[in-house]
Amino acid sequence: MTLRRKLTPEEQAAAEQQEQQEQTAGDLRAHAARFATTFSLAALRPQLPLRFPSADPTEVPRFRARSWYTYLGWAALEAATLAVLGAFYVALHLIDFAPLRAELLARTGIHRNAAGETPFDPVSLFLCCLLRWDKGLGWDKLAEFLAGPEAGCWRQLLGFRDGATPSGSAMRGFQHALGGAFLTDLCPRFLALLQSAGLLPAHSTLPDSPAEQGLPLAADGMLHEAHASMRCGQVTDSCYRPLTEAPRSCPAQGKGFAGCACTEPACADRCQYTTPRDPAARLIHYSGSNQEGEETKAARNVYGYRSYAQVVRDDELHVAWTASATVQPATTDEREILPRDFAHLQQRLPTLPIGEVIADAGVGYGPCLTTVYQAHVIPVIAIRQDPGDQNETTCRLRGYDAQGHLLCAHGYAMFFQGVDYQRLRATWVCRQRCTRAQEPQPADAACPFRDPAHPLGQVRHVGCALAHPDGTRHERLARLYPYDSELWKQHYGARKNAVEGRNSQIARLGLKRMWSYGLAGARADITLADLLLNLRTLGRLVQEATLLPSPPAAPRV
Repeated sequence: MTLRRKLTPEEQAAAEQQEQQEQTAGDLRAHAARFATTFSLAALRPQLPLRFPSADPTEVPRFRARSWYTYLGWAALEAATLAVLGAFYVALHLIDFAPLRAELLARTGIHRNAAGETPFDPVSLFLCCLLRWDKGLGWDKLAEFLAGPEAGCWRQLLGFRDGATPSGSAMRGFQHALGGAFLTDLCPRFLALLQSAGLLPAHSTLPDSPAEQGLPLAADGMLHEAHASMRCGQVTDSCYRPLTEAPRSCPAQGKGFAGCACTEPACADRCQYTTPRDPAARLIHYSGSNQEGEETKAARNVYGYRSYAQVVRDDELHVAWTASATVQPATTDEREILPRDFAHLQQRLPTLPIGEVIADAGVGYGPCLTTVYQAHVIPVIAIRQDPGDQNETTCRLRGYDAQGHLLCAHGYAMFFQGVDYQRLRATWVCRQRCTRAQEPQPADAACPFRDPAHPLGQVRHVGCALAHPDGTRHERLARLYPYDSELWKQHYGARKNAVEGRNSQIARLGLKRMWSYGLAGARADITLADLLLNLRTLGRLVQEATLLPSPPAAPRV
């Protein structure tokens, strides 16, 4: 069956907005000179095929197989047919997945099947796992599709012979055998492939950015319902502990709910209200807002998981690539996820130039900001609000207003002077504002910065993780770009939309609810879906760049 459920009106509106943004982005990148010279088929041909990176370069042992994947080349991508081909189908003509064969064999042991069982090529089965998402089919329906008359081109592309295609259980078992470490490494490998092919810029492509500025990395989470239906919203790890080990206290009863006394025989191994096929699923109440005063979406309860994606954006071409995605229980704090995932991405892709990390206020805490800043990366992270922000005396004492803009000792707003990208610090000056105050204060006249020979007055340098002169730390408020200014919006808005666009595409694949049981199944769902989105993006860019109208010939003189 097809597993994509019907979108809610809100999700449908978000999907339509995302499609409109994609169309606008396509129109804008058509005018970028680098687009045709980088992504057109003519520009890529000397490099084709792009070989998908593998962690196992050893020689493939000889074994019998009922299918055999072979890269078919790019000859099928003629301009006449390119426009009507699916983006994933195009990507499979650009990338050779054969380097994965030895690694897939070692991970799945597929060639060590029982005597008499001839296995399928593991690369063929791996591509089936991606085709499943592209078609939105369950395993059994995918098996029917592959065996049917309409899938001849797919059988050829994936290396199957007519009449010899895998069953749904064979593909399902293969995906289960892949393992989380391999699956979560797929998107970083894809980014490495883009880097080696010169398809990722070496620095930020935002206009007026310094030449050495790295690429922007946007991070955000997305909540997913577990495949199992919730039976108790207060379930914890202790609810899965057998009574033979220790007595259980009911967390639901502790919060005033009916809960379970766990005296029934059905509770011997675990509480009868748990979801044993989704033991890591947790309930979270989500309001959709991290800041006071923000427009809040309709609050909802989600029992399941949280995926957290890090997306690299190419501003000039208005395109984003998912660099990594992790999945954890829904209640996992983003303050724990961001430092861990960011550090892992840096370790996994040490040559990926990252200049900025863009995220919402949910991670606007010291440990997250300091982790990013100490990596010599600018945190473009929204500011969390606090009740003290409305107190004028509090703002004057700490030297920041509610928007993180600097105040002088007399409470006057200072002026942003610019960013030193080498030292990663912003400069603010007072410009002797107190001399022009309509209602001057008695202490203004004694200000030591009113020297006419120095019209900039007080000069202060701010780094995102540095202490204020009074000895306190204000990571929550300190930013290199003035918060909510035009400069801030330039560096925050479109980049944040990039990761939200990824979330919208994941929802359109039907992954607001997981297709598989368990945390391992959820990770497989998300990581394979993210790889598919990257492959679709590559295929779509090649289509667009190749089909661009040729510029008019220069007139003869």
